[in-house]
Amino acid sequence: MQEKVVFDTNIYIGIFNYGIYKDEISGFHKVMYLVHPVLHDLWLGAKGRSEVKHLIRFGNKFVKMGRLVQPNPSTQILIGRVCNKLRFSGKLDPNNPRGYNDVCIALMARQIGATVISRNIDDFKRINEVIDFKFRDVV
Repeated sequence: MQEKVVFDTNIYIGIFNYGIYKDEISGFHKVMYLVHPVLHDLWLGAKGRSEVKHLIRFGNKFVKMGRLVQPNPSTQILIGRVCNKLRFSGKLDPNNPRGYNDVCIALMARQIGATVISRNIDDFKRINEVIDFKFRDVV
């Protein structure tokens, strides 16, 4: 059975810049989805014309396949509730957008029944204390 996956930004950076995590991107064992905060993070780090062109092609492939995930209304509300719980438990800094992006990534993956694959497991463990979703480190 194929695993639905959402890669965190750090996985794509490893793939694009260093050629690592190739086992994770095997098309035979996984159905890959892209969540918009990851695409936005990649755009924020793009340097130069070739990287911009690559991201345009990359993003468009997910759009054409119908695998660019955006939050539905109930997920949007849930993102706010989870951020609120994390903030008041001292586990989310409202001035740090990375924490917010990780909540969005986790809950959009949950929305489609996918597993988040990340190198920042501690960040996702913290979110998982508030709401259940699937995540793991690279194999």
